[in-house]
This record gives sequence, structure tokens and C-alpha cells, in this order.
Amino acid sequence: MEIELTKKFGKQIEKCQDYSILVRLSKVIDGILKAGRFSEIKSIKKLKGHNNFYRLKIGDYRIGLVFKNNTVIFAAFDHRSNIYKYFP
Repeated sequence: MEIELTKKFGKQIEKCQDYSILVRLSKVIDGILKAGRFSEIKSIKKLKGHNNFYRLKIGDYRIGLVFKNNTVIFAAFDHRSNIYKYFP
């Protein structure tokens, strides 16, 4: 399984000041890289009303994911109060 990071995702990670969240984020990315299939990714939830959009929880933060052609695209990362304003 391949991963891609969007420019927006990278900028949002740079803004995050919580080191423990960043460590947990790196573990999530490693877990996704090790997963052979999309169904093996732990604690992922499909967003209602959208075919390829998913989210992962990391404490009070959310990761917005898009799944296309065996590629997981990390599209957004923000606090739970803000992420659903612009993702998906």
C-alpha cells in the first residue's frame, strides 16, 4: 500500500505543537505502511455521504484520508472542532 501527503497536510502538521500527538501520528503512518490491505488499518471510519473519504482519531485530533487505487492520501490534519469545516 502506498501513501501520499498533500501540501495542506504537511502545513497542518508543522503547526501542531503537541509532541505526543506527532509521535502517535508517526505510529499511525507506520501502521498504514505495514498494512497489506485497506481493511487492515485499525480504527478507521468511513465518512457518511462520501465514497472514498475516511478519518482516523488521534486524541482530540483527526486525520482526513482519501483512498484511491490502493493509495492512501493524507489530506487533512486538525483539531476535531475545525477539521470538518473544510474536509471533505
